This record gives sequence, structure tokens and C-alpha cells, in this order.
Amino acid sequence: MAEDSFKSLMTETGVQPLRRETRVRPKKVRSQEEIEFARARAEDAVATQAHHGLSTEEPPLIDPMKPLEYVAYEIDRRVLGLLDEVPFPAQYAIDLHGYTVDEAAHAITALFQTIRERRLTHIRITHGVGRHSKDGRPLLKAYVNRWLKNNPDIVAFASARRSDGGVGVVNAVTSGLFDDRWQRT
Repeated sequence: MAEDSFKSLMTETGVQPLRRETRVRPKKVRSQEEIEFARARAEDAVATQAHHGLSTEEPPLIDPMKPLEYVAYEIDRRVLGLLDEVPFPAQYAIDLHGYTVDEAAHAITALFQTIRERRLTHIRITHGVGRHSKDGRPLLKAYVNRWLKNNPDIVAFASARRSDGGVGVVNAVTSGLFDDRWQRT
């Protein structure tokens, strides 16, 4: 069926094409008071980085039950399918339950070093959902989210299936995974 006849058939039967409107958020205009407050807060804030090299400045809050998902720029989103394999073929797993932020940062730094040395492609990090943390906030989940996104060796990550730990576990694939089929564009 030709393109024109298909279009005419659709309009005759009352089928309308979808109209996608791109929404552009208007730029928020901040008052002078808000700007001065933000500057003062930024000057007072000190981003702490211990010898592990990872930022331990408190990240924005994350919903403890919200799944994490990330794909590095220029990576085919089909790589997310690899994170949903049953069972996930993790070559290395780390459990951060009971760790402080600084202890977790040291453990993640060691993990990043192990990834480079052993050329690992599939890793699993159990961070929990913050049920036992102060104020019930998922601090380690937020930190792990930030640390993984800032590491160039991590290509993609997502929360595990519910049967494998759900939102308290992150499965990740590294740049070592790429071969002829999964190349950066």
C-alpha cells in the first residue's frame, strides 16, 4: 500500500496522527534574595573529599522505593536489557549494609580499582533502602547513585529485579563489556 493511500485510508476512518508538542520549561527567574542566599550557602559549603577521591558531600534525597536507572551518554539504551538478565551474571558483588558513608566510599573505590585490574564487566552493589539509617533516609543509595554516574568505567546501571533485592541492589555493566556489538557511537 502506498504512503498516500495509507494516509487517506486513515483519515477516512477517523484516525488522527499523534501531535507531539515539545514542552520547554520556562527559565525560573530567581529573586535577588534567593541568589544571595544560594551564594552564601555555596561559600559556606565545603565539599569533603577524603583520600578515596569520592565526594562525600550529601547528595539530593532519593525516594527509597524508586528504582535507579542510568545509561552513559552515547551508549545504546539496549544495554539496559543486559541488566535485567535472570540471573544477573555478576562477576563481583559487594554488600554495603552497615557501612558508614566514608567506609562505603572506600569500598566503592576498591571496587573501581578491582574493575580496572580484573577487567570486570558485570557488578552488583547491595546498598539497602535506608531502613536502619538515621531518619530512615537512603543515604548510601544516593551516594552509590552519584559515585557510579561519575565513574567513566560504568556504562549503565539499574536497580535489580525484586527477586534479586529490588531497589536495594544495583546491577551495573562496565566499559569492558563493549565488543563489536556494543560500541560507543
